[in-house]
Amino acid sequence: MKKFVLLPLALAFAANSAMAANSVDLRVTGTITPAACDISLAGGDFDLGTISGNDLSATTKTTLPAVGGKTLNITCSGATQVAFKALDNRASSRPSGIQNPAMFGLGMDGANNPIGYYTIGVVQSTMTVDGGSGKLKGSVDEGASWAIYASPVVNLTPYDLNPRITAIDLETAGDNAPPTPITNASTELQVTGYIQPESTLDTSAEIALDGSATIELVYL
Repeated sequence: MKKFVLLPLALAFAANSAMAANSVDLRVTGTITPAACDISLAGGDFDLGTISGNDLSATTKTTLPAVGGKTLNITCSGATQVAFKALDNRASSRPSGIQNPAMFGLGMDGANNPIGYYTIGVVQSTMTVDGGSGKLKGSVDEGASWAIYASPVVNLTPYDLNPRITAIDLETAGDNAPPTPITNASTELQVTGYIQPESTLDTSAEIALDGSATIELVYL
């Protein structure tokens, strides 16, 4: 009868399993973050002043003098394609029956009547981009197409009434081209208030105007 010798095979297996690895894998990781932009408003709040109830029209809206002198600034850490949109934080106080897509609510009086509305105008003659002149352009399809605004003062629209985004672009950029990546831009804003007819308001007590809006960056 033949005998099988198993020991050498077992030793060979043990020797192979104990061999040191002759290679190692390494990974290279990291994160590239987009350039960040800051948006700010220099000059404080827009104060529409003290309005006497005697100066309000009883039957039609009263237009208040425009208040300007506030500068919207956009500053980016690197050249960035950026726009902005306006949000009305007092949307529920906008008067009904007024066909104006650029109106922002001014709050409610003591009897819960809408006080009126205001517009936010961008003054194009004051616009600068990266040290040069700028122009305003907008898009109503989330940046798929763009068009410039020719008016000297362009009113922003609450995004819920008109889903428009707006960009400050170089004066030399194409009128219908997407906004150029920028690092710095600024423009003056002005606010014009409109008060509802005095007959629709509770003027038995002082009425505090309470407009609030947010201008939010949109990265393209």
